[in-house]
Amino acid sequence: MDKAEITRKMEKTKDELSSLLDKAKKNGISDVEICAGYSIGADVSLEKNDLNNAASGEGFSFGVRVIENGAQGFATTNQFSNLWDAVLEAKTLAKAQGVSDPDLVLPEPRPLLEPIDSYDPSIDELGLPFLVDLAKETLEWKSSQFPKISLDSGSVSYGKGFDLLASSKGILCGELSASLSAYVMGMAIDGDDIGSFDSDGASSGSLKTFRPRWEKAKKDFSDNCMGALGARKIDSFKGYVILPPESVYSFFLGMFLGSLTASSIRKGKSKMANKLGSKVAVKELSMFADPYNKELFGSTSFDREGQPTQRLEILNDGILQNYFYNTYEAKKAGLPHSNGFASGGNTTLPGCSAKQVQIKPGSASKDSFFQLSDRAVYVNRVSGTSEGSSGDFSGVLKGGYVYEKGEKIPIKEVQIVGNVFSALNQIVGISKEGELLGESRWAPYMLLEGFAITGTMGDGNT
Repeated sequence: MDKAEITRKMEKTKDELSSLLDKAKKNGISDVEICAGYSIGADVSLEKNDLNNAASGEGFSFGVRVIENGAQGFATTNQFSNLWDAVLEAKTLAKAQGVSDPDLVLPEPRPLLEPIDSYDPSIDELGLPFLVDLAKETLEWKSSQFPKISLDSGSVSYGKGFDLLASSKGILCGELSASLSAYVMGMAIDGDDIGSFDSDGASSGSLKTFRPRWEKAKKDFSDNCMGALGARKIDSFKGYVILPPESVYSFFLGMFLGSLTASSIRKGKSKMANKLGSKVAVKELSMFADPYNKELFGSTSFDREGQPTQRLEILNDGILQNYFYNTYEAKKAGLPHSNGFASGGNTTLPGCSAKQVQIKPGSASKDSFFQLSDRAVYVNRVSGTSEGSSGDFSGVLKGGYVYEKGEKIPIKEVQIVGNVFSALNQIVGISKEGELLGESRWAPYMLLEGFAITGTMGDGNT
């Protein structure tokens, strides 16, 4: 099925959903929302250094929300023939709720910007034979260049389809999408020396841009795996940490962004409550969310509720600018409507969260972070625990390094502890260089100071 056929299918589905909503109104069900998705694609999986399975699939998924008297019910189905039954089920669930909330309403339609067409026809040229060849190339690359790396799992896949949002309020919007993606996960093994697990991947909306991204992902994966061999224990110290772009999010910014959802603010689970207009980070840190940026993979003109998306400033010179709202949370906050950050998919109720976050580059050179006279720990991954409301986190470094006097040393059995909100003010360097992660989020390298690094005391092995 090519782009033209999928476009016709989307338009036909729009008509069918509109007819279903008319039927609901005639049956006294006045507030109905249907979130629909259609996908067709294929996947080839890898397991234990070999091809594992090849499969293709096609299908719909629907999420139906009915609101009656300030209560909502939600039902899902993957069969169009069962969609009316899902509407009735959602109505029954709504009527069974014992609490009425006047702020629980479906949003009114608002003008959308031009739909984003992220469907590159080059994806139509792909099929299972292409994916099998790409998987074989990956295995041959591993065997010929990095025989010490064991691929525990991986996959290559493509998918194409559309997302629709229709409601009895008059919202009816949809967009096409297509993508090609791949990932690998594994570790290097050299006799009794077993390195840390690592993973990497690439995704793109076109075959042309996918190839270089996948080559880079494989290189980064192999460098991290091989670099983790010969890891040593180190003594405890307090000092610097270096965060590469991917770790900027996984280490602390992901938790910070979670604290900006209006639901966490309203429920008293965020330290960012009542902080709008306040300085919460170093002056050098600025970031924004831009879900309508047509150059970014996964961008869209509408959110999970069919509301228009927009660029939204998050931090400007360290000062907090905005929270993320869906319709319900906007009503609770006394706002006229959401700011276009309702999140979720066909099988979930609308939440609210950031999308397409971009961190503005700094002025430092990333190379300077690796040439400090003092010790600095390079954070690849952290396996541990975190507490969203307090911001406290702790974990064991995986595949990390310590840089000391110009030497790069892989480390093991090292723990790091800290606090997300404190970390925002422990940043002492933001690089001008960075990476576009997943073709959707740009992040620089960061240097932070004052972290407690717990190693193995007194072994003398540094």
